[in-house]
Parts: sequence; structure tokens; C-alpha cells
Amino acid sequence: MLSKVAERVYWLARYIERIENTARLAKVHSQLMLDLPKSVKLSWYDLVQITGNEDYYAENYDSRSEQNCMNMLLKDRNNSSSLMSSLWWARENIRTTRDILPREAWIHINELYIMVKNHQEDFGVRAKRNALLSTIIRSCQAFTGMLEGTMSHNETYRFLKLGMLIERADMTTRLIDEGGLFVAQEQFENEEESPFDAILWANLLRSVSAYFMYRQQYQTEISGQEVLHFLTQDKDFARSVSYCLGEMSFIMRKLPNPEPMQNALELLQKKISAEQKLNIGSNELHQHLDWIQRELSQINGLLYDNWFNPKQVA
Repeated sequence: MLSKVAERVYWLARYIERIENTARLAKVHSQLMLDLPKSVKLSWYDLVQITGNEDYYAENYDSRSEQNCMNMLLKDRNNSSSLMSSLWWARENIRTTRDILPREAWIHINELYIMVKNHQEDFGVRAKRNALLSTIIRSCQAFTGMLEGTMSHNETYRFLKLGMLIERADMTTRLIDEGGLFVAQEQFENEEESPFDAILWANLLRSVSAYFMYRQQYQTEISGQEVLHFLTQDKDFARSVSYCLGEMSFIMRKLPNPEPMQNALELLQKKISAEQKLNIGSNELHQHLDWIQRELSQINGLLYDNWFNPKQVA
């Protein structure tokens, strides 16, 4: 398998996962803005911070309105992490790798791109936006299921899975961090636990489709500390950080020269086990989640060094 082809397949999966996560994030945040009273300091700009787009937003937008924040997150093609930009790149990557993927996969993504492009003005109207986001989420899930059930689980499929898992783990840490920062702000201002924390964590769980599985495991009132443990350390839930890292390590065993990435993954998994000592809203947790994101970025770099852009040995 050519390294450039492997790279395109890897990024195809990352973009599809990013599209789904972005759609979930926007939809659930809209619901959260309705559920929480105006006295709670939650803003549309939080979406900009979760996705790490503060600098881009400051350069291109003049106010922190719902319209601007949603435009940046969903429509703005010049923003490399927007939903439309990710969808365009996903389409390009699958278009150039059609010879190694099922034909149905190309048709599915091409039709999704055309549909969203034709209806992107719906992003500006809340009711229409939520309906369109729900359609996008279902389409991404259908695509993932299609590949799972119709592809040989060979090298092509393994690079697809690696891209999906690393993107999923990164977004999970960002959502937890944003929830923790909100709790820290509430505690600083009120000097006590906010009665709205449970609403916040319930919506955060829904943003990663974790609410039902969480409620099966924890029968008590939703707790930020338990949400933290579930989304980072649970080894059975498909969207937890630990599960994603474990699956990446397993997949890499079947690829050539996996040792550098596996060593980095092992170190990261050990570090995550220390999260049980970290408190929601603490600066230590914020720093810890930042560290995980940097480590995931480093693992992405190792993937490039080893498989996508290997150094030539004289």
C-alpha cells in the first residue's frame, strides 16, 4: 500500500469523525443553551474555544453572536476545522482513493456533500439547523457501519480505524475540558456546586452518545467526577479515551514497525490512570487534558514519520 494512499485513507476517517463530532457538538450546545437559565454564563463562543479556533475567530469575526459562531463552526470553508471544510476534504480524499474502497462509500459521501452544500443556509436557522445536523450525524454513522460491514479488515481498513480513533479521543478530551472549565467558573463565582452541573454533564454525555451507556453503569445522579472517569478510563465504551487508545494499540500490531507509536500509546495510557486523583474544575485536570491532546498530536506525528512520510535511510 502506497504511503500517500494510506495517508488519504487515514484523513478520510479523521474528517468523517470530525464531521460527526462537530454536528453533535453544535446540536447539543444549542439544546444546552435552551435548558440552562440566562443567569448561567454559557455562550455560543464556547464552541469556538472547544475546537481551538480562538485566533481564527478573532481575525475573521467581530462579535460573539450565535450566527457568527455557528457560521465559523459549520459553514466557513476558510476555517480548516469547520464542518463544511471537513466534508469537502473527506470527499476529496475518498474521490482519490475510490479504487481501494467500496463504490458505495464514494456514492454515500458524495451525496452527503451535495445535500449539505445545497442546504447549508439551514445552518442559520436554529430549527432547520438541528434537523440538518441530525441527518449529518446519521449519515456519518451509516458510513462507518457500511465500511465495518463491507470491507476486508486489511491495511486499508486499519488506517481508517486509526484515523477515526485518534480524532474521537481528541474530541472527547476537549469536551471534558470545556465542562470542567465551566464548573470551575461556577464554583469560583458561587463558592458551591451549581444546581445546573447535572444538566451540563447530561448534555455533554449526549454530545458523544454516551448518555445511555453512562446511565446503565451509574444509577445515581449524574456526577462530573463519574463522567470524567467514564469518558476517559472506561475500557468498554467505544468513545472513551482509554478504549480508543487500546484499539489503536491493537490495530497497530498488525502494521509494520509499530513500536514507536505503541510505546507512546502505552505511556499515555499509564498517565490517564492518574485521572482518578484529579478533580473536576481543577487546574491540574485542565493541564492533564491539554497534555493528552499534545500526546495525541505527537502520536499523529509518529504515524507520519513511520508510515506516511518515512525518512529515507542512506
